Amino acid sequence: MKNTNKKILTKDPMAEAKKDKDFLRHSEAAKVRIKFAVEVFKVREENGLTQQALAKMIGTTQKVVSKVENADVNIGIDLLNRIMKNLNFTSENLAEIFDCPILVLYPRLSETKSRVSETKSRVWQSN
Repeated sequence: MKNTNKKILTKDPMAEAKKDKDFLRHSEAAKVRIKFAVEVFKVREENGLTQQALAKMIGTTQKVVSKVENADVNIGIDLLNRIMKNLNFTSENLAEIFDCPILVLYPRLSETKSRVSETKSRVWQSN
């Protein structure tokens, strides 16, 4: 019996997608989400936090943190603000995410580790 269900792709799917007038807009939005996801994961790991601990710090669930780190969700400004405050994002972090030059440098790098440590202590004490 001959299999007739095989489809042969003769066109490049990415080339076809790029022809769409909204492709650039959508790809730029995804790029920012992915950069944010990578930065959240990196800073969370650097500070020795689990997704569950971060979720507790920012008042959400581990599932939401996972979706943020996988760039599966377009977060709102409130959640963005809570993540940035609790992970002590610096202007360098934001410049990396949004591809913009650093306009103002805040002297927060030395404060970052101590604030995260204090917050981690509060999270663990409340358990």
